[in-house]
Amino acid sequence: MRDKRYAPILLILLLFLLRGGDAFGAAIKDLSKFKQDPRVYIDRAAADLPLLSTAEQERLNTEYDVLFFAPWHQTAPRHTLEQVSWGFREYGSNSGYGKDGRRHPPDWVRKMAINAHLDDYPQGGFPAVTVKRIDFRILPTQDSHSNYPKRRSKDNPFDNLQESSAPAGTPILVTQVSRDRKWLLAETSYALGWVRATDMAAVDAAFIERWENGRYVAIIRDKTPVRDEKGDRSFSAPLGAIFPKIGEDAGHTWILTAARDRQGKALLRKARVQKSAAADKPLSFTPLHAAQVAAELVGEPYGWGGMDGKRDCSSMIRDFFTPFGLWLPRNSKEQAEAGRFINIQNLTPSERVAQIIKQGAPWRTLLWTPGHIMLYIGVHQGQPLIFHNFWSIRTRDAEGNKRKLIVGKAAVTTLHPGRELSGRDLPRTDVEMMTFLGERPENGMTQSGTAP
Repeated sequence: MRDKRYAPILLILLLFLLRGGDAFGAAIKDLSKFKQDPRVYIDRAAADLPLLSTAEQERLNTEYDVLFFAPWHQTAPRHTLEQVSWGFREYGSNSGYGKDGRRHPPDWVRKMAINAHLDDYPQGGFPAVTVKRIDFRILPTQDSHSNYPKRRSKDNPFDNLQESSAPAGTPILVTQVSRDRKWLLAETSYALGWVRATDMAAVDAAFIERWENGRYVAIIRDKTPVRDEKGDRSFSAPLGAIFPKIGEDAGHTWILTAARDRQGKALLRKARVQKSAAADKPLSFTPLHAAQVAAELVGEPYGWGGMDGKRDCSSMIRDFFTPFGLWLPRNSKEQAEAGRFINIQNLTPSERVAQIIKQGAPWRTLLWTPGHIMLYIGVHQGQPLIFHNFWSIRTRDAEGNKRKLIVGKAAVTTLHPGRELSGRDLPRTDVEMMTFLGERPENGMTQSGTAP
């Protein structure tokens, strides 16, 4: 008979092996050493001083609105046939595994390609608006694609087919309709992908004129309840969602939302949100307001490509800047190239830290390392602090085996969270690029990393 005393140990070992050696939920020092409320790191004497001039913020906010509404004013798609069809080529010979861990049939992608009939692209060409949160899928399916036969779970939240997501009220341009009319190929100013037809509604000139009214509010409290005129809850809006403003009263801000009729056309609906949950866009870009917005996002779980209504590193950064009227692309590398940037790749690790401390402008400096984007929020105890949403870090155990320590949430950390758990010889990626959003800092630098 097996000794029952060892059963818990065997169970833990089995779970560890099933995860491929990944460690889930272990603590890293940064999360306990540094308070996770970003508001404690701002200089109270400068808390209300603008990080951008009024003219600069207005310019950026106007640029944001132009880009946000651009899909409604396009006469043709921004993406080529090669761009919209790459997913069918990429996975045509690799059908992969689905949510249940079973391999997809060999003709799985081919059948979707027939349904998409991209030989006729573009075939659609009409403006629309999202009536709920939507996922942009690389292929017209809700099923997932993995290269490995294991189920999606809290320690494996990735799906090769998840491109991005968008909240309700987002302008889109439909460029293709599937044969079964269940899927639409759509693009926004920052995303492209297949969306479910029932998640959007076609808009006409009258709708656009009423919606694009020049007065907008941005949601600044995550998962804000949006209620109709009767007070019934319609949906939850994430931080960073934008709606036309039509009025306010003592406790509420009144906005426009969109509904879908039986013919798939958009209907205007009046709705309200708590006044404290929304701000006139652009919200004054001060350290205090920046820290308050960041505080709403701390601890939010990681979600690849916005999957399951969550955020990855770049979607969190994008949502963070939206209330202030600063538009950013969706991809982390494109975000790093969206402002004035300097390359610090050729500096030593200590030189990079010194450069960040010297040149970094808290709350409007992005730090980029391949595949990851972070927001620099200032110096604490002599170390640069960053705010970012990240899935895992690499560590090495006492025997020298490499492991992944899964964090899976937004947090305030140093540049190298978990360093205390890693061997000295463990390869790590340092910050390669600093990006300044808005006006150039007074002691600005060239893209070569040398003083001008």
